[in-house]
Amino acid sequence: MSKRGKYKILEISFFIIFFFAFPILTDIEYNLKEEPCQGCDQSFLILMLQRILWGLYQVPPYLFLYKYILKGLLLSKKYGQFLIAFVLFLFALNLYIVYVEYWTISKLTFLPSYITSTASKWFQTKTLFHFSIIYIINETLVFTALAYYINYAKQEERINALKQGKLESDLNYLKAQIQPHFFFNTLNNIYSLALKQSTYTAPLVSNLSDMMRYIIYETTNPRVSLKNEIEFLQNYIDIQSVRYNEHIVIRFDTQGVTENTYIEPLLLLPFIENAFKHGVEEETTKGFINIVIMITEKELSLQTSNSKPTPSLKKEIKDASGMGLQNVKQRLDLLYPGKHTFDIKDTDAQFDILVTIQLH
Repeated sequence: MSKRGKYKILEISFFIIFFFAFPILTDIEYNLKEEPCQGCDQSFLILMLQRILWGLYQVPPYLFLYKYILKGLLLSKKYGQFLIAFVLFLFALNLYIVYVEYWTISKLTFLPSYITSTASKWFQTKTLFHFSIIYIINETLVFTALAYYINYAKQEERINALKQGKLESDLNYLKAQIQPHFFFNTLNNIYSLALKQSTYTAPLVSNLSDMMRYIIYETTNPRVSLKNEIEFLQNYIDIQSVRYNEHIVIRFDTQGVTENTYIEPLLLLPFIENAFKHGVEEETTKGFINIVIMITEKELSLQTSNSKPTPSLKKEIKDASGMGLQNVKQRLDLLYPGKHTFDIKDTDAQFDILVTIQLH
């Protein structure tokens, strides 16, 4: 159902309840409290018919009031025109009640005599207004509340649509930054192995092809399976691991990951990439990278720990600050506002990141 159709149904339901359901329920309640008498059942049925008939005649003028005066003028903040139109509406409503409602009902001879005689009596009554001004104002306030509610709901939907559009635009921009950044680094890694005529070059090119296929075809979806994302990360880690000697210890562990767990694509890659690029990339002695991805109930946690390069290399690595890590912070703020934590522990020898996300 379209949003416009949803509000139409709401308006129609409101008119039905206000002009038919409420009056009938009021008469039912009143009838239950009265002492039973002969012929009450028939009088009650006639009264219900009268309520339905009055409701049918009341809908057109109030529909005009709601659509053209309240929604057309009041919500548009044309207050002067609204006041003039409302005063004219009161005079027109009085004429409508007398010459359309009372007169026509009094001429419908197929109706019960009680209904036609009541209409005829009111038609012949000499009074300035055939309604209560206070009652009309009360009804107007009710329909004004309906108009303002629907207008507010539509504005909220437009604002949410704009926010969602901005979110998607920002995410696409951030993801576009991550992909070239990632491929640039990975191709450099493979290139360095090719110069050494390493036997790992061909398998790594195949792995990179699989990773590119994943990014091109899978990451177009707003969410991907966490298992597929982990396979992608494992391929990345395998490519990176080839570059380092036996002095660098790399551990990658996952816990609690199921088929039903989904996450935004490439959300975790920058954390792992950062551990390699700004941790052990220039390390020539002993070093380590530990990566743990864990699911507990509906919370995902990622913990990365990496050793830091020797003091002589620290300034060089620090100056090459990771763009991907900054981008992923922005993505977390956009995707999980108030539903994630991001903690960094930086010492002279080690750099730790702990990210927790309350999954949707």
